[in-house]
Amino acid sequence: MQTASRIWLIDDDPMNNVYNSYLLEDNFRNVQVDSFLFAGDALKELQKFPKLKRVPDLIFLDISMPIINGWEFLDACNERCQWMRFRCKVFMLTASENPNDSKLAVAHPLVNGFMSKPMQLPFLQKILIEHVGEEILADVPK
Repeated sequence: MQTASRIWLIDDDPMNNVYNSYLLEDNFRNVQVDSFLFAGDALKELQKFPKLKRVPDLIFLDISMPIINGWEFLDACNERCQWMRFRCKVFMLTASENPNDSKLAVAHPLVNGFMSKPMQLPFLQKILIEHVGEEILADVPK
């Protein structure tokens, strides 16, 4: 039996996390979704590595958040959790219209992609198939 792909959502908007969780769980099989409203909480979990039982396979990270924003989270991870670049993929999420955000995201060593909110199923399918494989697709009638 294939182990579940672990996906983390880091976004200070609880409604985005709920929507994205449903989108992932309803359209993909064997996914375990964990949500964090504060990037600092996710960072604390990541710093437990290697004692952390399962590291995330994919992280969807909001840019604009209070206390620790997405860029600060990435900088902290780059400094304290360098293992991440070999163990998980990070995709930035934003509602911002700032064109520099996508350029900064693509240039960051921990970021694998960039997408505008809200999450769209075709983009998610592409990412999950590319990073997990076709077996991730659920047998859900469209």
